Amino acid sequence: AAGEGKNPAACVAVEDSASGVGSAANAGCGLIVGYVGATHIPAERKDSHAKMLMEGKRADDGRGAEVVISELQDLLPIVAHFNACYQASEAAAGFLPLPESLPQSFKGPFWVRS
Repeated sequence: AAGEGKNPAACVAVEDSASGVGSAANAGCGLIVGYVGATHIPAERKDSHAKMLMEGKRADDGRGAEVVISELQDLLPIVAHFNACYQASEAAAGFLPLPESLPQSFKGPFWVRS
């Protein structure tokens, strides 16, 4: 974020590991998206891996991924929603809930932290 002259709260991190999610949380990223679509995560472990990414056990404040996706193409509408929320609030309030219509366009399974 600093290298790009951006406030970390305005940035989106996409991570597939607990340590990556923890680093993004500790850096103050505004949105953390978990990703379980990589081939190193077997199909039978995607659900448990997604839940682990949302737990935030590696973050100082316990923050995990707000949403986890299995298809990278689903990232674009999430980022667009985050950008609209961030620009509207100009604050580090974080990710606002996904509108009900947004996940209907997703191509793969997804998880949202409750």
